[in-house]
Amino acid sequence: MFIIAVENFILFSTLLALVGFVFAWSSRALSANGYWKPHPHTLTRLYTVTLALPPVLAAWIVATALLPESWLGEASFRAAHTAPLHDLHLLSDLTAKLNPMLAYATVSFAVCAALFACWSSIRGSMRVGRVIQKLEMNAAPPPPGQVSLVEQTAARHALDVGLVMSDYPFTFVWGFWRSKLVLSSGLLRTLTPAELAGVLEHEAAHHTRRDNLAKLLLSALSYASLAFPLSRLILRWRGAEVELICDEIAAGRTSAPLEVASALVKLRRQTLTSNENRPADALASGFVPDDSPSVERRVRRLVRLADAVPTQAHARLLSKTQNAEALFIAAVFTTTLFAAAIYAPLAVHTAAESIIQFIK
Repeated sequence: MFIIAVENFILFSTLLALVGFVFAWSSRALSANGYWKPHPHTLTRLYTVTLALPPVLAAWIVATALLPESWLGEASFRAAHTAPLHDLHLLSDLTAKLNPMLAYATVSFAVCAALFACWSSIRGSMRVGRVIQKLEMNAAPPPPGQVSLVEQTAARHALDVGLVMSDYPFTFVWGFWRSKLVLSSGLLRTLTPAELAGVLEHEAAHHTRRDNLAKLLLSALSYASLAFPLSRLILRWRGAEVELICDEIAAGRTSAPLEVASALVKLRRQTLTSNENRPADALASGFVPDDSPSVERRVRRLVRLADAVPTQAHARLLSKTQNAEALFIAAVFTTTLFAAAIYAPLAVHTAAESIIQFIK
């Protein structure tokens, strides 16, 4: 039963992931060509749905399709079937005829995907420490006023701070729940107080939104199908939209979008010129992306925001986490699962068998 469940989960998750990718790619293309002008928050939610819905819906289908045999009993389960569907065991009937080893290959993929997701997360955590150790630690101390600004911002957002004495300017938020803001003394010396305030509010927005936790969960879900390379691409698209949202939050909290844009341009130029002096695997600034097109897009948008600066209320709205949506999805998943088990235990099972019959 376990192998059957894994097989069908991978099948439906892959099919749904392909549909989700087409939807996400189409939305991105419409937005890029100017036919649709959604807010980054809208695109972020859309990409989140296309990443999370396939494995969640696949798990729901597998649960409602395979569990009835457990509580109805084999005799009642077989009696409720009508020919020719009673001979089908969903995907197993199909894969057994193609290659008996395919079932074990599918299970192996699921196990390897789960192990890789865990290893990727652990590797990322260890890499941060290695990168910081390789940076030069004999930099000059930052101005006291800049340090005070960092402490005030961190206290306002309940954010821990780690200051690295390095001339290389970088900053990022690390952690999934109790986040920590890591930044260098070189960053504090490079930026003006107004620019630094914008950068700090941008990073604080990642903390208040729990973006690292959301990225971790979605990253794990992206490996739940054979279409994971496409899912990883959607995850990258979503990350770009999240940066735009945090820029907008920073602009609203500081009422100075041009200062945020100035910091972005200044840090991008400095990180490019100091590339030769940093370790090969040094961590790039979390505030500054590695690719120029992303920087240009963010700067252009911040300049447009200067004509209509976001309000504090708008910034608070964008800063909210999606806990309510996640609880709602969990409630719908559980409620519909029990409802199907009670009122129509074989409905999904029969529909799933019909799909496999059509594929055959």
